Amino acid sequence: MNKLKSGIKCLLLLLLLTFNYTGFAQSEAEQAQGSWFVFMNQHRFNTKLSALTDIQHRSWEFAQNFNQLLLRSTLYYPLNSEFKLGLGYGYIATDSSFETLEDEKNSSEHRLHGDLLFTRGFSHGAWINRYRFEQRYLSNDADGFDLSQRVRYMSRINYNLTSKFSLSVFDEVFLNLQRPVFSQNRLYFGMGYQATPLLNVQLGYMKNHFSNANFNRVVVTLWYNTSSI
Repeated sequence: MNKLKSGIKCLLLLLLLTFNYTGFAQSEAEQAQGSWFVFMNQHRFNTKLSALTDIQHRSWEFAQNFNQLLLRSTLYYPLNSEFKLGLGYGYIATDSSFETLEDEKNSSEHRLHGDLLFTRGFSHGAWINRYRFEQRYLSNDADGFDLSQRVRYMSRINYNLTSKFSLSVFDEVFLNLQRPVFSQNRLYFGMGYQATPLLNVQLGYMKNHFSNANFNRVVVTLWYNTSSI
């Protein structure tokens, strides 16, 4: 319980630091209300092996002006009741320009990642900590790929209000293993609704902070759990 209280205090501190940050000037892209539409599928193959697959469509503006498409899947293996190891792959296509440019070409990325997941349950929910290492193969102008590496740490609390409704808050920091060290920070708050035993619908807001920009995103997530099918 003391660890849970420490985790909540850390998240609250990150909330205050993020929302108190204001830039002197915002670009047109920062002023736009962007959106992420996310589909998550969780499937358990047996008592030891499970998979989490996600598809994310991200837009500069709400449901328009394409920014990014992410396709990713991770296999997890439990070490004990609280710790899991994960290994996965993702493909990401990105339009890094807010403006529509003639003959514009999206960049692509192939990403390998390894996870260490720690989950501590409590009476009305769970505290989840994820440590992730990524090897990123980013497309370049020479039709090749450049290798970039980074680490990520996410702390998340899911709290069940009732059997149908829940709250979720997380903060995730991204650090490069090359310069510049700081990559980005994501702060999220949302509400979930258990529509069926298999389907959970979440609506949330995310503040995505980079060293030179801040973006506001509405996040709509469908969680589909096929483990019991």
